[in-house]
Amino acid sequence: MTPRMPLRLLTFLSLLALVLAACGGTEAAVTATAPAGGAGSGAAPAPSSPGAGAENPIIIGAAVPRTGWMAAYDTPPLMGARLAVKQINEAGGVLGRPLQLIELDGKTDQATVGNAAIQLIEQGAEVMIAPCDFDFGAPVGRAAQEAGIVGLSTCASSPLYGSEALGDLQFTVSMWNQTMSAAAAQFACKDMGWTTGATIVDTTTEYTQSLGEYFVDAFQEMGCTIVNEDTYLQGDMQIDAQIQRLQGLPEPPQVILLSTNMPDYAMMVRELRAAGFDTPLMGGDAMDTVEFYPAVGPDAGNNIFISTHSFVGPGVGPAMDEFLELYEAEYGGPPETAFAVMGWDTVNIIAQSIERAGSTDGPALAQAMEGVTFDLLSGSLTWSDAASGHAPDKEAFILEVKNGEPTFVKKIKPEYVPPT
Repeated sequence: MTPRMPLRLLTFLSLLALVLAACGGTEAAVTATAPAGGAGSGAAPAPSSPGAGAENPIIIGAAVPRTGWMAAYDTPPLMGARLAVKQINEAGGVLGRPLQLIELDGKTDQATVGNAAIQLIEQGAEVMIAPCDFDFGAPVGRAAQEAGIVGLSTCASSPLYGSEALGDLQFTVSMWNQTMSAAAAQFACKDMGWTTGATIVDTTTEYTQSLGEYFVDAFQEMGCTIVNEDTYLQGDMQIDAQIQRLQGLPEPPQVILLSTNMPDYAMMVRELRAAGFDTPLMGGDAMDTVEFYPAVGPDAGNNIFISTHSFVGPGVGPAMDEFLELYEAEYGGPPETAFAVMGWDTVNIIAQSIERAGSTDGPALAQAMEGVTFDLLSGSLTWSDAASGHAPDKEAFILEVKNGEPTFVKKIKPEYVPPT
C-alpha cells in the first residue's frame, strides 16, 4: 500500500511522530517573511531568515521569474514557499537544521533563469525550486540535474517536465496537462452535457499547445465532438479572425476552450463576449491569476470555468482554512490566487522527503519522493519512478468565475487521461 504523508498546518509536532512511525516522513507546517528587495540574477540572493542553528542551514535555491510576464505565475508560489520555510523553522527545522530559501530573479528569460540556477548552486543550494513553466523551468532543472541535486517546479504542467526530458532528479508538483485538460473535458462533456466544443490555442509555448491538444483528445474520447480548432500567437491581442470562423459554423459550439497566458486570456474573453458569444468558456491554470479577474470584470466574468491546482477560499476543507489564517497573519491579506499553495506544497514536500531520506543527497532524496502519496493543499499527489517519467498522479480543481470572481466547484481525477 502506498504510504500516505498528510500535510496539515498548525499540528506539526503531534503529526510528526505519527508520520515518522508510519513511513519515516515528516509533517511540515509553515510561515515565512518576505525577503527584502528583489534580487536579479546578477545581484546578491535574497535569503529567508533561517532562524536558530543558522550556521548549518539546508539551502533551498529558488531561480524563478519575479519580473516579466511569468512573475504573475511565479511570485505567488514564492510567497507560499517563504511561508512554509518560516513555519518549518519555527517547528524545529528538518533533521535538526533550519531551512534557508535563497532567491534569484529569472526575469522571464531562459538564459537568465538558467544562469541564476547555476549561481544558486554555486552558493550552496542543496535543492532547487524551478519556475511554473517548462520553457523557463527546464534550464533550472537541467542545472540541478547537472549538479546532482533534486529540482522541483512548483507548477509546470507540461508532460515534458519530468525525468525523461530533464533527468532522474527532476519533478513537478503540478499535475501534467493531460490531467488538467482531461478534467476540463470530463467536466464539460460528462458533468455539464456540453457535447460540442471548439478551441482557440496559443502555439507560442509548449504548455499552451499541449493543453489544447489534450483537451481535444479527451473531449472526443468521452464521446463529444470538436467542431472547430483554431490557433493564436501570444501578443497578437486580437482574435477577430478566430471569431469570424466561429461565427461561420452551422451551429455555435456549446463550450469553447481557450489556451493562452495573461494578458491574452482576458482579451479573448472580452472579445468573445463583445461578439455575442455567451457560450461557456474554459481555460487552464494560467487563467487563474490575480490579473485575470479584474481584467474581465463582473460583466464579462461569468460562465467561465477553470481547471487548475487548488482554490484559496472557503469550501475546500479545514487544512485550507488553516493555511489562509497563517497566510493572512503573515502577509496582511489572502493569497491572490491558488498558485500560492504550490510553493507551500513544494517546500513541505522537500522537508518531508529530506526527513524521510535522512539527507539532501540527490538520488536518496529523489527515491524518497517516488511512490509516496502526499496529501497537499493542491490535492493528493503520487509520482511514478524515474523510469516512468516521474509522472504525477494528481487531481484537478474546477473553478467557476461568477461576477468576475472565482468560486470552487469540485475536484476531478479524470476517468480518462490522454497518453503522452
